[in-house]
Amino acid sequence: MPPKDASTPTGQLRAPTERDLRRLARFRSPHGVLSVYLSFAAAEGERRDLHAVALDVLHTLGGTARERLEGRLDEERRGLIDFLNDDFELAGRSAVIFSCRPRGLWVVFQLQMPVEPLARFAERPVIAPLAALLDVHERYAVALVDKDRARLLHVYLGRVEREVDVVDEYPGRSKMGGWSEARYSHHRDAHLHVHLLRAMNQLQEEARRRPFDRLLIGGPDEARAAFLAVLPRSLRTRVAGTFGAELFLSEYEIVERVRAVEEASEREAERRLVSDILDAAGSGALATVGWDDTLQALGEGRVHKLVVATERPVRGSACPAGDFASIEKLSQCPVCGQLLQHVPDLAEWAVERALETDAMIETVHQDAEAALAEEAGIAAVLRY
Repeated sequence: MPPKDASTPTGQLRAPTERDLRRLARFRSPHGVLSVYLSFAAAEGERRDLHAVALDVLHTLGGTARERLEGRLDEERRGLIDFLNDDFELAGRSAVIFSCRPRGLWVVFQLQMPVEPLARFAERPVIAPLAALLDVHERYAVALVDKDRARLLHVYLGRVEREVDVVDEYPGRSKMGGWSEARYSHHRDAHLHVHLLRAMNQLQEEARRRPFDRLLIGGPDEARAAFLAVLPRSLRTRVAGTFGAELFLSEYEIVERVRAVEEASEREAERRLVSDILDAAGSGALATVGWDDTLQALGEGRVHKLVVATERPVRGSACPAGDFASIEKLSQCPVCGQLLQHVPDLAEWAVERALETDAMIETVHQDAEAALAEEAGIAAVLRY
């Protein structure tokens, strides 16, 4: 069971925020922290066996490390299984759980997308996979507009978080001819313009209340073009694409539209970023490429944006104080003199250090990943 004073969102989708990640990045406990990433297949009419899924992932945790702090791992494992058996209601396709009972840490995220299964018991939470998810998925607004209705939706991490409707009565088609018909047509055009202005004002209000990174606009051709024309520059610069569609698109279809645009946009942005960093590092500008220089810059707090490839883990050593890390087999921190600790995945350490120093994080894929992998798989844009 979770600690009594912990928040336990058992039956709702709870997505991580940047603030959540930074708080977890600062968390340390000599008692150990259990980090578990669980991914579930489609139910297909049957209740999913949460217990079996969790046991498969937890089975990867072995002994050693003083038998996992003399039984602390077993305590956390039992608490997690009891929670899944008694209190948990699955509402998404994956769950990420962090637990440290002696320190009262209990965090449950449910996501509408799969994650790579993982279990780790260490003095700090494993947050690099969550940071990668937040990097890939920006916050989108989708405006579906027609002559008398607009649907404004917020989409994040594979689900619709909020929907607002703007509805107006649209004048019917007149059977009159000549001058009367022309005047009535002008009246309909004016009504459409007023309706779209109302939708735009509501979208601006939504942007203030729940900021988003990009905007997609859908609907019939006439309404879509007219809506684009009334957008102020602050919204127009966020438009990532438009598409023809009816207003009754399902939430699933809307999320799939966002996913396709998001993936294409993200891959192109990653390719440009890696290209720019490689050029900057080659000319001696504020950028590093490779493990040695990037880890040193992270330890000194000079990194503005960390860029990592999703390749296999790189082992190394790191200072417990976060001042230094290296891929070399060293025993003592050259900065503070403390004994270095073994790190099974330096990319994970780098992400946590970046969060601790308020740096941005970019995880690259496909072509950008291949280009960065040729340069050791890690790079950074520097503050100074």
